[in-house]
Amino acid sequence: MTIWFCVKTAQTPSVVADVVCAFNTFEEEAPNGKCVWVVEKGKGTEEYWQILSKYEKIKDVVCVALVYLEGDTVVLGEVADEVLPNFLAPLLVKYGFDNVKWIVANPKR
Repeated sequence: MTIWFCVKTAQTPSVVADVVCAFNTFEEEAPNGKCVWVVEKGKGTEEYWQILSKYEKIKDVVCVALVYLEGDTVVLGEVADEVLPNFLAPLLVKYGFDNVKWIVANPKR
């Protein structure tokens, strides 16, 4: 499944992405080294940011979400259900249940 989070806030998409990334930086050692989530500005013509997952010992970087502004709502899109708690917890704590909505899409098989 793919999930989109919609956050009603006056904050910028990069600030909302930083909230998620701060929650998903792990100091404990894992087999692939420490894991951090970082925000990078997108390289396309549209204004967007990417939340990337990086391990110390692995060169590959994984994009876990695209973050952009749609009207007065920050959208965190294309989130895989495997990392749902990594998004839901920090967003609900920071912005509250009334300001966070989510849309779930089941891709065609």
